[in-house]
Amino acid sequence: MADAPTDRRSMVLAWAFARLDVPAFAAANAVIFAAALFALTLALVVKGAPPGVPVGPHLAALGAYFPGYTVTWGGAFVGAAYAGVVGAACGAAVAAFWNVAHLLLLAVIRFRANLASYSID
Repeated sequence: MADAPTDRRSMVLAWAFARLDVPAFAAANAVIFAAALFALTLALVVKGAPPGVPVGPHLAALGAYFPGYTVTWGGAFVGAAYAGVVGAACGAAVAAFWNVAHLLLLAVIRFRANLASYSID
């Protein structure tokens, strides 16, 4: 039972400094972004608008960034494809930043531990 605190400590450190799998995180973000924009577009299409009023003018403004995107049934698929690409790029950037930040933090911890092992006395 004396090894339990050490095992727990190493497990906590392993989880705290775990690397993110960049392709997996990018794919997960792509799916989430695409599903969100698809669902939002379809919700506005189903809800509709009074005659003479455009459907979802705020969401339709994404057409300036996503060519071909409109708040229609077909536009939902076009927007989902664009949102998937943007989500993948954002996910890859976040995962890469996370991994670099943890790499630097671990380097600082190792450097300090190495300095602490030397004695001036």
